Amino acid sequence: MKIFKYIIVAVLLSIPFLAKAQQANTLYYMDRVFQSQTVNISEIPDNKIQVGGLIVPLFGQLPPALYFNYSNNSFNYNHIIHHGKGEMKDSLVLDMPLLMKKVRKNTCMRNEFRLDYLNFSYRTKSNAVITVNLSDRFLFGSTIPRSFFDFVLHGNRQYMLDGEACDMSRFSFSATAFHELGIGFTTSIREKLSVGGRMKLLFGIADVSTKVGSLELVTDPEMYFITVGADMKIQKSTSLVDYDIFDSTFNFASLGDIKSDLASFKNLGLGIDVGVSYKITDKISVSFSATDIGFVNWLNKAQIASAKGEYTFEGIRLEFKENEEGKLSFGVDSMRYTMQHVADTLVDLFDMDIRKKSYMTWLPSNIYIGATYQLFNKLGFGFLYRGELYKKNYIQSVSLSVNSNITHWLSLHASWSMMNNTAMNLGLGFSARLGFITWYMVTDDIIGLVFPQKAKTINWRMGCNLTFGHQKKTSSTASRL
Repeated sequence: MKIFKYIIVAVLLSIPFLAKAQQANTLYYMDRVFQSQTVNISEIPDNKIQVGGLIVPLFGQLPPALYFNYSNNSFNYNHIIHHGKGEMKDSLVLDMPLLMKKVRKNTCMRNEFRLDYLNFSYRTKSNAVITVNLSDRFLFGSTIPRSFFDFVLHGNRQYMLDGEACDMSRFSFSATAFHELGIGFTTSIREKLSVGGRMKLLFGIADVSTKVGSLELVTDPEMYFITVGADMKIQKSTSLVDYDIFDSTFNFASLGDIKSDLASFKNLGLGIDVGVSYKITDKISVSFSATDIGFVNWLNKAQIASAKGEYTFEGIRLEFKENEEGKLSFGVDSMRYTMQHVADTLVDLFDMDIRKKSYMTWLPSNIYIGATYQLFNKLGFGFLYRGELYKKNYIQSVSLSVNSNITHWLSLHASWSMMNNTAMNLGLGFSARLGFITWYMVTDDIIGLVFPQKAKTINWRMGCNLTFGHQKKTSSTASRL
């Protein structure tokens, strides 16, 4: 079983470098930055015109306009590999017992990498705001049940003694990439209320995802036969790899196929963002936002592999035979035949059907509920609740923040968040306007950027906007977190 342990370790350690849902708790209150409208479209900016993204000249792209997020609700790198104690203090150790202490019932991992080509907003004389954005987004999400770790690291013995099935039905995996074109509109209704919405056209680039109805392993307590029952699908729409159902071979994409995927508009999807903000008093405001409510319909080179049925694995038949020299040798041919028979039987019994067929995937959706208290003209406090709904999981976080528009050109933001089952999340953000250029940078966990091996959350967003028509008077901190 050692090889499986190392496979798990390799997969878990590589996940942070894969580039699901947008996690931007500190950004929610940065009212002077256009990108804050990605999490609350109801916010009305101070500037008349804002332009951002890679379209901004090179001098404005230090740092470039991008967003990265990684989150894990169970463990961090040091829960798998860390310095030992005693005689092992100068060596790195692989600590599987510690990992199993940290693994939760369902380990949820999310990644997003976002590259903005264009961000544009225009505020009219009537205080309405029109926004346009063009972005590429790469999303990764995985849910791994604790039973999977138990089975690979400890086997099925405990489940067998308890007379229970090893249930892995909560397992899910998805990796998707798409272009996003968003057009939004925000307006004030009376003085205290503002509402906004954004319609988004999505053009899928590539997708690999699973749909698991059931996946169970049962071990016979007498004969130790393992019975596998499954009802699941693996879906893919990409040129990166193609499976030939006739000769059971994988064909990898050429550079031309990859360029074709990037320029394809065949995988069409739709999404919406909505938001509302209400000023209860001069000091207290509340807001609500829902983002990424939508789907992508995958048509281009789409395939679905379905498995439904039950199979009992009775072991591998091993034989020894006498060779020409009269010595006993291991029956490799017999073992090869047995393994091929197992594979063929699995295909037959599980109805491993691979078809060229379109399918639909839903985006991971988020809701934000915020409230602020304006202590002074330049200093405010905020509260934010965030919930992410994706497949069979609902992930929550709570944040408190301090927000200050110190001068007409500088704003500072700090937050504390309880997320991914840890309270050690200190966020920082700033925006600085020099002439018509506004630089910004924000993270929800500065500790994660400094010590990534100890973090469950690593995210940052940075870039710059060209801003025009800024109000000359110093505005108070916005009513957001």
